[in-house]
Amino acid sequence: MDPGGHLRLWLMRHLGENLADVRWIARSTLWGLLPEPSEFVKLDIEIRLRLLRLIGKLCDLRKGENVPLSVRGFAESSLIGASERALQIIDYWVAGVALPSWLEARCFQSQRHLARRISTALLPAREAIDGLWLLDLPSPFLPFAVAQHRQMFGARNWLVHSGGDRLCPGIWTWTIDTSGGGEVLRRSPASFTPFARACAHRDAFEPTTDGMA
Repeated sequence: MDPGGHLRLWLMRHLGENLADVRWIARSTLWGLLPEPSEFVKLDIEIRLRLLRLIGKLCDLRKGENVPLSVRGFAESSLIGASERALQIIDYWVAGVALPSWLEARCFQSQRHLARRISTALLPAREAIDGLWLLDLPSPFLPFAVAQHRQMFGARNWLVHSGGDRLCPGIWTWTIDTSGGGEVLRRSPASFTPFARACAHRDAFEPTTDGMA
């Protein structure tokens, strides 16, 4: 469930390869491993150049730079496991045409939701001597939070604690480097890593009303 995996899936589909054995596993790197240029040698030169440009824009996104909506939409769709939407976006990107209005609206909607979720990642209360605590933030949103944090406060090495994903729920501990890349050090059930602190963050950033969830 990452951009690199979906680019390879699109490539397999485009070349008519068998997709029956494709299965998703919880990713181990922050953005996933993007394909190398050599993996595109069988493609038409124009398609190859468009895919390489998409990879370049994904690298810009990792740095916290502004990129087209379609690139952000593709990255988010890939990370949350919305494969059909991710592959549709690649189709339009490769064709060199604008997203249709319904897909553009869907991307805008999901980006607004994403912006709300990661906005609290920039609060000073998130930082501690032992890392950045984002336990209430699902793992698929973490790459965007890290990119935004780097843009606002500069690049640095971090230990980051986030939520998991739908394939592997719980608490994930990441090591993030100054390039904006990173990998999972540990996946734990929610009860393993200091759960009291997780509850405190949930109360602070997703407060309840009158004791009701």
